[in-house]
Amino acid sequence: MNTCQQNSWQTHCGKTKMSKSKTPLVIDELTTEWLESTLEPYLHGASLIDFSANIIGVGEGFMGQLARVTLNYADSDTDAPSSLIAKFAATRQDTRDMAADQNLYEREIGFYRDIGEAAGVPVANCYFSEYLAETNHFVLLLEDLAPGEPTDQVVGADRDTSREVIEQFARLHAKWWNNESLHDYQWAKWIVKSAPMEQTLELYDKSVEEVEAHGKFDQYPEMKRLIRLLRPLFKFDPEPPYPFTLTHGDLRSDNIIHPTEDGGRFAIIDWQLSGIGDPVNDIVRWLTQSITIEDRRATEAELLKLYHDRLIEYGVKDYTYKKFLNDYRLNIIVVYLMFSMSMDAVDQSSERAQALFHQFYSRLDSAMADWEVENNLKILPFIYPFIKFGLILKKIFKGVKRT
Repeated sequence: MNTCQQNSWQTHCGKTKMSKSKTPLVIDELTTEWLESTLEPYLHGASLIDFSANIIGVGEGFMGQLARVTLNYADSDTDAPSSLIAKFAATRQDTRDMAADQNLYEREIGFYRDIGEAAGVPVANCYFSEYLAETNHFVLLLEDLAPGEPTDQVVGADRDTSREVIEQFARLHAKWWNNESLHDYQWAKWIVKSAPMEQTLELYDKSVEEVEAHGKFDQYPEMKRLIRLLRPLFKFDPEPPYPFTLTHGDLRSDNIIHPTEDGGRFAIIDWQLSGIGDPVNDIVRWLTQSITIEDRRATEAELLKLYHDRLIEYGVKDYTYKKFLNDYRLNIIVVYLMFSMSMDAVDQSSERAQALFHQFYSRLDSAMADWEVENNLKILPFIYPFIKFGLILKKIFKGVKRT
């Protein structure tokens, strides 16, 4: 049965059943009885007596609510989890509507249900998920990775973390490189195709008005100066990427857990934008969003070479370093295109969110200048039909080789 057509479905990490009990839709609706029943496969006979829930990730989890849930048992000597992370849909209707347009909640639940630890990179263990299609609500119970913690994205990730991220994502991308099995997952559909172009163009026009009438990009000269060059790109029906792989889609330091002096482990979280995508887009997002401008300029060449070297080492073929660099420059434009959209539905009310978006814009702005993307923006409307034709030929040739 197609999960998008079900009213409700639950998953205990691979075992699916229809929901019969009332599901908590927000943090305040969690109960001891529901938690004990839901977590039963992981309690090893322990009796849950109560719990406490504290909201975390303010200004970080833009598309939902996060809480750390501390679990208290009748017997303190137990192997049951002492805490977990509970993830819920956003409380704002317009944010849930935005998430529904791109199936963000289904994507993350689908990732943990169908791939999870088989991704080939460290992820949080999933205890339970439930998605309610009619209202686009969900609940996801995940391993608490503390005392590991994310880097403060406003400050920027350190160089050791950045290198580890590049290593891990080369491993992820190589494992799923042009892997046709990804097409078997409905949730993994290329995300650009899941949003109507007319809707995207409407967001773009609204953003241009914000830029020109209200000074939205006044602090970011490249983003402001080049925004009009984006409009011709909307007349094209984009071709799905090739090569393609399993991508994270939101690779930034808030979504990377790293060990601390007190312990923990490296892990990648928040898979709401995961699915089929251009592997280089993940790398661009990391280098233009999660490290300082100074660190990017100092380490970018080394990290790009490391990523490509690892791809080849892990078995990727027919992907030259020159092609990779061209794809990197092109994906800077793709990320710019994304950030040029009006984002009124994304909650930016907290000081943390405002500081975070400032770093998004300023770091991307500097990368656009450093990589001189203006010329690419000017010629893309003329050469894109040839690029698209080339992609189609590659896919046909790849299919002939397989047969």
